[in-house]
Amino acid sequence: MTYATRADMEARFGTEEALDLAGMEAGRIESALADATAEIDALLAAGYRLPLTGAFWPRLVGIACDLARRALYDDVSPEEVTARAERAQAALPRLASGEETLLDGAGHVVPRRDKAAHGGPAPSITPDSLAGL
Repeated sequence: MTYATRADMEARFGTEEALDLAGMEAGRIESALADATAEIDALLAAGYRLPLTGAFWPRLVGIACDLARRALYDDVSPEEVTARAERAQAALPRLASGEETLLDGAGHVVPRRDKAAHGGPAPSITPDSLAGL
């Protein structure tokens, strides 16, 4: 599963640009989106349980589209494309650390790995609990 689709790219940047970036290679956009998802997951793994469940991650759709768009330029990407991708990359460590909040498609805060999703005592292992093993 990727965080964004070809349709997301077309909605954000226009069908004409998507066609230009895809060129004659079938699956080129999908491949770039898969690479962007892998980059996102590599950084989010520090703070979230992966894979993220649910169908829609608005913030991650935008980040994936910006990263994929830059990757699709064969040579030098336009300044705007590079700047958007750099902002997207800069947001990932902030999301992973919890400095920036990750919301799902319904606007709910996604629980971080370091915070329990439910209450209760923290598990503990003591010499007494290991006795007899």
